[in-house]
Amino acid sequence: MSPFRRPASVLLAALLGTAALAAPPPRRPHVDREAMREAMDAAASDEGAFASSASYGHYLRARLAHHDGDHRAAVDALRLALATDDGHPLLLTRLAEEYARLGDLEKAERELRRAVERSPAYYPAHVLLGRVLLESGRLTRARLHLRRAIALKPREPEAYLVLAQLYLESSAEDEAVKVVESLARALPGEASGYRRLGLALAERGDAHRAERLLVEAAARDPGDVEVLGTLARLYEETGRPALSEETLARALEREPDSHEVLLAAGRSALKAGSVVRARAYFDRLLSLSGEPETAVRVAFSYLSAREPTAAAEVLDSARRTVADEPRLAYYAGLVHERMRRFAQAADAFAEVPEGSETFPDARLRRARCLSLVGEHAPALALLRAALQHAPEDPETRAQYARALERGGASARAVETLREGLARSASPVLYDALSATLQRQGRGAEALSLLRDAVARAPRDEHLQYVLGAAFERQGDLSSAQARMRAVLEVDPDNAPALNFLGYLLALAGKDLDEAERLVLRALELRPDTGAYLDSLGWVYFRRGDLPRAVDALERASTLSPDEPVILEHLGDAYQRAARGAEAVGAWRRALEVLTLDPEAAEAPGQREVLERKLKALSTGAPGR
Repeated sequence: MSPFRRPASVLLAALLGTAALAAPPPRRPHVDREAMREAMDAAASDEGAFASSASYGHYLRARLAHHDGDHRAAVDALRLALATDDGHPLLLTRLAEEYARLGDLEKAERELRRAVERSPAYYPAHVLLGRVLLESGRLTRARLHLRRAIALKPREPEAYLVLAQLYLESSAEDEAVKVVESLARALPGEASGYRRLGLALAERGDAHRAERLLVEAAARDPGDVEVLGTLARLYEETGRPALSEETLARALEREPDSHEVLLAAGRSALKAGSVVRARAYFDRLLSLSGEPETAVRVAFSYLSAREPTAAAEVLDSARRTVADEPRLAYYAGLVHERMRRFAQAADAFAEVPEGSETFPDARLRRARCLSLVGEHAPALALLRAALQHAPEDPETRAQYARALERGGASARAVETLREGLARSASPVLYDALSATLQRQGRGAEALSLLRDAVARAPRDEHLQYVLGAAFERQGDLSSAQARMRAVLEVDPDNAPALNFLGYLLALAGKDLDEAERLVLRALELRPDTGAYLDSLGWVYFRRGDLPRAVDALERASTLSPDEPVILEHLGDAYQRAARGAEAVGAWRRALEVLTLDPEAAEAPGQREVLERKLKALSTGAPGR
């Protein structure tokens, strides 16, 4: 919620008369002493005394009802007060406030107009009338009353703040800035205008204006942790992590135990390239909080900075400290799985209890990890149980077939997938069966199967996509392109097909302008997708635009740090850009991943290709 969107807090006051306490009612109601003190302390000379003790008594009852949240009762009490004190600006303004809280803006406006007609110089009525008119969408009238209020009391902040909100809602941000600057001139050292407008603009994504205002707010109130935290976020989002960390350090001087600030400081330190400083912030945070959610957030911060080892350490430590916490075990499994530590991942997933909402996915992931490390019997047992629980789920059946194949039961794998297709013509199962047949050297059979399926459902974009992928696996890039175009005829905004076709065109080394257009559209639909950035980088590589190729591939590698094909492409771009040492690093990392997970290869011979590239580079031979 915008900081300006708050209930009206009209600056109201009442002059206390001694006669008001002379005759208490026979039955003394429960008294909210804080509400009574608020009413008694709100004396102001410009409102005048109440006409009678009865009027004042009704007013106090209205305030008690207001603080109890009973705005209807407050309306009734104020109407009784006005019966003997008609036209009192305080009572009329309070009555309007209660109507506004009840959502009746028309009645609120009516009472406020009475107030300003009777007392044209009454500041609170003009401010609240400005608010009510703003809520009603009558901005010109609202502006007049707020300007009038500022003229009446130029050193009171509230009218300035409401007027700034009005300009902000009118998309007149520069005018809103002028208003808060006027407030700052009227009240030197006042931070509220800069603070509220800066926070609101930051929330809207207007980083440039927000930063300038928040810097001013921080200069006036150096201890405002929310302002410092928002400033730090803006610095981080605009590529200044060191300044972000410095700003958060200032916030920690005020609130050294703030969990959110410590977390943000750790993230900024990681982006600034200092794992040591980040660890110091995170260790402090973890020492203050034993909540599993904290460990998860810290671990994800490490992951986003490509520090999976540190992420795994945090989660494994938390698992030892906090017993029976499914989230810690599940996320630890995900991290180990991402690092290709399949045995450790399986152990972590095994700790997720059956009643947990993450159990079905944890069971499937554990089965895959066990299968990948050669523990075929327990893997198959887990998958049979999952399949029994969800016999129609194509993903589970596809995983079961793959595990059978890894265990040497290739014929049974094919049979399992055909059984699934007999139940439901799922594109997932067609894709799995096609890939299985391809690995068995039965590529022609796979293509025949998919052609028949597409013939039965020519408008099924998913089946067309699967057939295109099968053609690409067979090396028939022309047919693969045709199928991707068929997908786009059905759905022009199919992001995977846009990316696939763009990549295929880049592989062919022709129509690179179209390839770029297709991949950029895919990125519009799904921003920050590592595979799509890899395709874009490859388009630039084939065009010979090495700076842009390196940039796109580095971003792809940041988003998907352990994808061998992305690492290989990045190494190729480094090598072509005469950055041999970095090329070696990228290719070696790709080989490390393939050593841990041979199935991650884009093509069966990818490992051998990488080894040849490394050997050629070390002997000075030109690369591709």
